[in-house]
This record gives sequence, structure tokens and C-alpha cells, in this order.
Amino acid sequence: MSVLRVFSLSLLLLAASRLLGLVRDAVVATQFGLTGHADAALVVLSFPDLAVSLLWGAAVPAVMVPRMAGHSLQHIASEGARWSRLAVLLFGVAGVLVWWWQGLIVHALAPGLSAADAQLAAQALGWSALVALPAGAVVMVSNAMLQAQSRLQWQYTGQVVFNLGLIGGLIVAAQTGQFVWVALGVVAAALARLGLMRQVSRTGLPAHADRGRAFPDAVSLRALGMALAASGLTVFYTLAARSLMSDAGPGQLGVFQYAQRVGELPLHTVFAVASALALARLSAAESRGDSATAQQETRQWLRAMLWLSALIALSGMVAAPGIVRLLFGWGRMTFEAQQQVAGAMRWILLLLPLQAAQLVLSTRLNSHRRIADQVLGYGAGLLALAAAGALLPVNDWRGLAAYGAAWLVAVAVLWWRLARHQADAQWRNVGVLLATLLVLGICSLALHAVALPWPLGLVLAAVLFAAGVWALLRFD
Repeated sequence: MSVLRVFSLSLLLLAASRLLGLVRDAVVATQFGLTGHADAALVVLSFPDLAVSLLWGAAVPAVMVPRMAGHSLQHIASEGARWSRLAVLLFGVAGVLVWWWQGLIVHALAPGLSAADAQLAAQALGWSALVALPAGAVVMVSNAMLQAQSRLQWQYTGQVVFNLGLIGGLIVAAQTGQFVWVALGVVAAALARLGLMRQVSRTGLPAHADRGRAFPDAVSLRALGMALAASGLTVFYTLAARSLMSDAGPGQLGVFQYAQRVGELPLHTVFAVASALALARLSAAESRGDSATAQQETRQWLRAMLWLSALIALSGMVAAPGIVRLLFGWGRMTFEAQQQVAGAMRWILLLLPLQAAQLVLSTRLNSHRRIADQVLGYGAGLLALAAAGALLPVNDWRGLAAYGAAWLVAVAVLWWRLARHQADAQWRNVGVLLATLLVLGICSLALHAVALPWPLGLVLAAVLFAAGVWALLRFD
């Protein structure tokens, strides 16, 4: 299969998996509304992938792929078997611990749940984690094996299957009134994804791999630890913000979940394409020793992502009530609940330029293999989130404010570290970032004061986005 076809199919499957994630949240919202029952379902549905991302996540392919790419199929099969064994061991134990501490974990993730909803969530989370955690960790290993074989078209297929299984379990749970179907949906989805990804990742590999070592070597494990520190900290931003939101009362965790899902979806989908294009060019320049070209590419890429994220954010702010109405305005979602989600969505959209900057800066630091700088930046952001959560009063905007503080501090530290390494502070891009944040903040306040009819908002947002894309293409 040609590179273009592989890339196009990968992008299509990525978009499909993320859209199905959005459909999954819409099903929760329409079936349960903004209630504690909805928050309980969201905790159970999102926990397996959040936990695996935090404790395994992007670090596994970051360590595995360089050690497998370009090697023989026998070597790939052997490494895959070692990492799979480690995944089963570690996350099998993790699943048992989650089952044992299910009540404490649910309280930490959603402290605002009532006793009845917390008990439902704890039981479903505990039993589903026994299967979903080790299955999800092995799937990550299979994804890394596919990347090493340049078979990227399969990378997101498993997530499509997983979301379909979760949606099926949700629908059955809502129709029968039996919350246990949420847990059964998680288990069935995890097993279906595991079976598919193990099959496709091992197609064409030797049936009997070399078993010289049972687990990865010490060097690989040390690299994994450092990579986990860099990739896992940002997952804490979401977990901590959701917990702070839940503390404000039933349904508030759902407000954050829905707003984040819709608000961040366009940027992260676009960046999946942009990073694939830009990282290769940056790495090629670095390998030639052409640091000046790499710096110039970074400036241009960062500026383009800042303008694009600002355009997405502004259009999304205008369209927010209409988007929320179309996605979540059915079933048990009241008008007041929709207004809460739209307001939170505008705050999430305000943060998009910061997230765009973080994505570019972290990719650039990756090209220098400066993982410690990323750990410093994300750790500083986590401290800012904790400080904001401790100092601000308990209300329905505390979690959103703390989430914003985390991204602001993390970007500031990452920018400082890259500027120090490259001796280039990129003051012009600093000005662009600050200007976009100021303009978006003013627009958000104006749209809150002047409520547009949601159909008009959708039309204006479409016109604004089309005009902005034309301008970016015209003057880039």
C-alpha cells in the first residue's frame, strides 16, 4: 500500500474513532442528562483508557518503535512478546488493585457522586478493570508493533471497535435500567479490541519468537520510566480537572467531559496530521546538522498552529450553543444543562492556542530527545493545577480555571526550555499567542452577553471558519 493511501486511511480511522467517542458521550448525555448517574457512567467508561494512557500510553511506542523499526520480523515478534508479557503482568496486578480499592478510586475521580451512584460506579469499575486494564495495555504493544512495521492504517481500527462496544453497552444499560451493562460493555469492547489488534499486529510475523529473555531489558525499562513521566503527566490534567468539577455537584463532571470532548476534538485531529508532516522535516534537518533550518521550520509551524487554533476556537465559540444543541440537546438534557456545557466549551476553546503551542514545543523537544524538559514543564503545570484547586472556592468553574492554569504554566516552562536550548525566544510568536488569548477572551465575554440564536450561530461560525481558512491559505 502506498504511503499516501496508508496516511489517508489512518487519518480516516482516527477521525472515525474520535467521532465515535463523541457519539458515546452524546448517548450518555441524552440517556442520563446532567446527573450523578451520567457521571458514574462516564467514570466507568473512560477509566480504562485514561489509566492505561497514564501508566503506559504514548511512552510504550516511544520506547518500542526505535528498538524494532528496521529490524527483522523475528526481532519484532520477540520484542512484542516480551512487552506483552510485561503488560499482562503489570496491568493484571493493577486490575486487582483497582478492584480492591474501587471505592477509593471512584471517590478520587468523582467526589461529588452520591453514595448510591458512587457504589454503582465502584462495582462496575472494579470488575471491568480486571479485564480492560491488561487488555488495553497489550493493545498498546500491538499498536507499537504496527508502527514498527509501517502498518499505520490499522492503528486506530481497534479504537473504532472499542467505542462501538461501549456504545452498545450504554444503549442496553439505558433501555434495561441495569447499570451492570455499562461494565459488560467495557469488558466486551476491551476483549474485541484486543483480539483484533493482536491478530493484525502479528500477521506475517514468525509463529515462534525467540524467548531468550522473558521481559524487556533494563535499558528499555529505564527509558520507559522517563517517557512515562513526560507523557503521563498531561493525563493528570484531565483527571484532576474532572475531579474538581465533580466536587461542585452531580452532573458537573459531565459538563467538563462533554465540553472537553467537543472543544479539543478539531485541534487534536488536525495536529495528528500536522505533526506527522512536520516532525519528519524537523528530524531530517537535525540529522543534516542544519539547526538554522530546523529553527525556522519550528517558528513557521508554531505560528501556523497558533493562528489555526485561534480560528478553530473563535468559530467554535460562536457555534457552541448550536453544536451542544445538536449533539446533546435530546432526551434528558435540559436547556439549562446545555447552557452549562456551552459555557464550559467556550472556556476549553479559549485554551486551544496554549494546547497548540504545547503540542509544537513538545514535538520540537522530542526531536532533540529532551524528555526531561517536558517532565519539568508538565510537572510545573500539574503543580499549578493543584494550587488553583486548593486556593479557589468550590464552585462550578473551579475545575475549568485549574485546567487553564495547568496549560498556561506548562506552556510557559516548555517555551523557556526550548528557547534556552535553541537561543531563540521566538518573541513574535509570543506576541501572536498573547494576542490570540486576549481576543478570544473578549469574544467569549461578548458572546456570553449577547446570546445569538443557535441556528444563526452555526451559520456565522461556518462563514467565519471558511473566511479564516481562505485567509490562512492566502497569506501563509
